[in-house]
Amino acid sequence: MFGKILYLLILSCLCVSNAQAHPFLKIETIPAPEGNWTYIPEGSGEMFIHVETAHAKKIKVWRVPTGTQQWKNRKLVCEESGYKDNWNCVWRYDKDETIHDHFVVQVFGEGWEIQDSINVTRRHAEDHPQ
Repeated sequence: MFGKILYLLILSCLCVSNAQAHPFLKIETIPAPEGNWTYIPEGSGEMFIHVETAHAKKIKVWRVPTGTQQWKNRKLVCEESGYKDNWNCVWRYDKDETIHDHFVVQVFGEGWEIQDSINVTRRHAEDHPQ
């Protein structure tokens, strides 16, 4: 009996250790992406970013202009701390902003860091001079 309990205890420790070593990252936005881009309508508004990951301690979302060597021109959209699996970020934009950017999501845990990005641009009306 003791051997079986010890085996189950070791197995549960391995599962926790494995989850921490291989965090997952899932990003959803509203509006939802279409292909490789999330299209923001004309006018002022907001984009909702929801991130799911494995028990992270911090999240940062950066707005980075498209193009090469643009990381130095990034702007912090949101930063939150706390040990949790679900994170929410709301980015508010103005009607006059030019939007054609990458949003880089960085997630930090105990001894690990992962990141992914979202491509965001404006959806113009058909009569808009593009």
